[in-house]
Amino acid sequence: MWILLKDFLLVSMGMGIGVVLICILNVGKEADYKMKQLEESEDN
Repeated sequence: MWILLKDFLLVSMGMGIGVVLICILNVGKEADYKMKQLEESEDN
């Protein structure tokens, strides 16, 4: 029983870390896009 509980905790922890990483990557991509737009608008 304890093994199942431990496995469940590990899986849920891994999923949580994965979701956080995906969010960080998406925010980074959006920031890069916004920075490019700002640079282009300054060039014009």
